Amino acid sequence: MEAPNKLGLGVGGLGKGDPSKVFLVYSGIASDARDLAERFGIDDVDNTTLIFASIEEAINACLASRGDHIKVMPGHTETLSSATALKLDTAGIYIEGLGYGTLVPKITLDTADTTTIPVSASDIVVENIKFSANYADIATLFTVTTAKHFTLRYCQFVDTAANMNFLTIVTTNSTNNASDGLSVIGCSWITPDTATSTLLTIAGDLDGLKVQGCYLNLGVNASDLPAIAIVATGKDLTNMHIGGKTPAEGNIVIRLNTANPLLITCDTTTANTGYVANNFVRHLDTAAELLVTAATNIGFFENKCTAAVDKSGFIIPAVDS
Repeated sequence: MEAPNKLGLGVGGLGKGDPSKVFLVYSGIASDARDLAERFGIDDVDNTTLIFASIEEAINACLASRGDHIKVMPGHTETLSSATALKLDTAGIYIEGLGYGTLVPKITLDTADTTTIPVSASDIVVENIKFSANYADIATLFTVTTAKHFTLRYCQFVDTAANMNFLTIVTTNSTNNASDGLSVIGCSWITPDTATSTLLTIAGDLDGLKVQGCYLNLGVNASDLPAIAIVATGKDLTNMHIGGKTPAEGNIVIRLNTANPLLITCDTTTANTGYVANNFVRHLDTAAELLVTAATNIGFFENKCTAAVDKSGFIIPAVDS
């Protein structure tokens, strides 16, 4: 899947007529622009190329909806200690972390359970960044307000140490359709903490949700909460994509809850639309084994689940006849 950088055309953008700009972020600034540009693989660097020590500084230099591209250097680290230290408030920016393995850029949240990253502008993509919780029960990693098409791609969510965790990764506000197009693609969330809630806390109607190709290995929640989403009462998900047409687009979920729903709790109305397809779930619910709250209008195709040790999953819900 190609990264949607530079207005969707690749690193070179539109050529000479491309209005977007590239900004570099590196916490260990000690080099000139050309040296850093070589490390980033940027060919068109000049004296106007800007290098910043933090992502927040780079965002403040971006122009909304110009297609600006923030490249975060391998090994870059930041620590956030409040709800204002990093604000995703400029529309149409693409934040790309460079590096693999231990060199993936890392952002650590600490100090308070209210530390979060607010998202208040539309069409923002965050890719290949590791987010680490260094405080107990941080309420939410991202707080999304009026921001459509917020996308997390190939990001990692981890605990810094035992009992340091995120309760949820993304929380939306209660304004209907303000967070339409929310997407989590190819991400991983690994936490053994039993206080962990769910990947997404959705407070308003949401159209076009996508959760695809993710790996979720979550602690057993005492209340048997679902792994992917909790939707507020009276709110609906429309045109939802959980998994996809192929197993490669499906999500692998490990959460040993003993009750359902295993993936999503939502309002029991036929206003919900979309599909749950090609997902793989390891759990301990030996009764109903519901993936989503019953009596919705959501379609289910080729989801395989198991509550048994050393057994392959079987299709849930049962195949229609």
